[in-house]
Amino acid sequence: MRTIWSGILVIVLNIPLVATAFRASLNIARRPSTTHLNLIPSPPLEIPKLANEPNSIITSRSYKSVQSKFDSESIQSNDLVNGIREWLIPSANAATSAAAPPTSGEVKLLRDAFGALYGERNPTKAEELLSQAIKAWERQAPDERAGLYRVRGDCFAGMLKPELAVQDFTTALDLLYGPGGDLADQEEIPAARLGRARAQLGMGGGTTTKEQYAQAAEDYQIALRLTAREDWDTNAEREEDGATRNPYAAWEWGMARRGAGDFKGASESHTIASRAFKEIGDRPRSVISALDAGIDLAASDNLKDARTSLEKAIKSTTAAEGNDIELLQRVIAKEGEARIALASILWGSKDTKPEAEDQLFQACARMDQLQVDADARKALRVKKGLGPEPPAPARLRYTIDDTVGPEASCTRYKNQEFLSKTLLWPESLQEKVSKLNKLGE
Repeated sequence: MRTIWSGILVIVLNIPLVATAFRASLNIARRPSTTHLNLIPSPPLEIPKLANEPNSIITSRSYKSVQSKFDSESIQSNDLVNGIREWLIPSANAATSAAAPPTSGEVKLLRDAFGALYGERNPTKAEELLSQAIKAWERQAPDERAGLYRVRGDCFAGMLKPELAVQDFTTALDLLYGPGGDLADQEEIPAARLGRARAQLGMGGGTTTKEQYAQAAEDYQIALRLTAREDWDTNAEREEDGATRNPYAAWEWGMARRGAGDFKGASESHTIASRAFKEIGDRPRSVISALDAGIDLAASDNLKDARTSLEKAIKSTTAAEGNDIELLQRVIAKEGEARIALASILWGSKDTKPEAEDQLFQACARMDQLQVDADARKALRVKKGLGPEPPAPARLRYTIDDTVGPEASCTRYKNQEFLSKTLLWPESLQEKVSKLNKLGE
């Protein structure tokens, strides 16, 4: 694709919005100029805290610099204008086209659309402008139109309209895989794939079908392969390498495979995510991913491997340390979930029922203490006159940071809606835990 996307999307890198606005929406790596785009896929628009954002291409070398300061707004503005201007000058390698070049009014429309999205952080306004731009760009090359549809897909995700986002990401992919789509930047396909996958996951448990989960799993897999940094011999190696650049996407891939009923594959993806997080020094999320890998197997018929995986992952929770209190709370909640899953499969055998009772007791004790600690922290804030924590911004939920925290409790594991919609537990695992729940009756 012509340099409009490298000029405009590079700006996304330098705007704090994107590190927060898309969470993984436009995962863009820093580059020295505006003539090369190095980007990884995208999801919904939100503006939460910047720390530990999953939007950036992450490596062990660059992980600590994710929270570095961004360039000045004036430089970003100039880059945006220059990117659009450069796009109007055909590349020497670009295919010839009889289409008339964009008018100055059409260029301004596009500039305003990107300004609304990346400058004003207003996806609703940006969507309206992009919709006008898409109509104006109908005579332009497929690769250019594909980029517009993909970015509007991000807008719809930010507006909490995942169905419309999926439609736009699909249109973008159709254009990219069709005639003339090969002129697009090589990162456009993985970006659209990841955006569509996250929109599918963001529809929420109970509404996403197995077929949609399967499509999302395929999108994640292809996106990870295409973002690998080396020319590996096998797809498995490419997927693992892609995961080291975006371990968040690898964890999400595991959840998509779980939703599709591929429990063994889900466990493999979560294991890949666990290794990737560990490689960049993110021990808490590595532990959460390992616990999820065991929970995946607990839903399968391979109970022996499930027990081994869960027991090993549960022991590893003591190594999860850090200053992010909310993240550590989610680790404890996930440990409780894993213990209940382990207790559920142990309860199925007469010889292991005592162990099942012990795991259930420890799970409930840990989660009860978690709730006590959370309540104490809230009380301390009130005592200091700080007031309650501000509510989280509305956005699609699909990342590892959306897993449950102090709100988890043993009693909630008797609620089928909590198991299916919040934890995304499949029916096979829900049936196991329902038998365990009779223990306390």
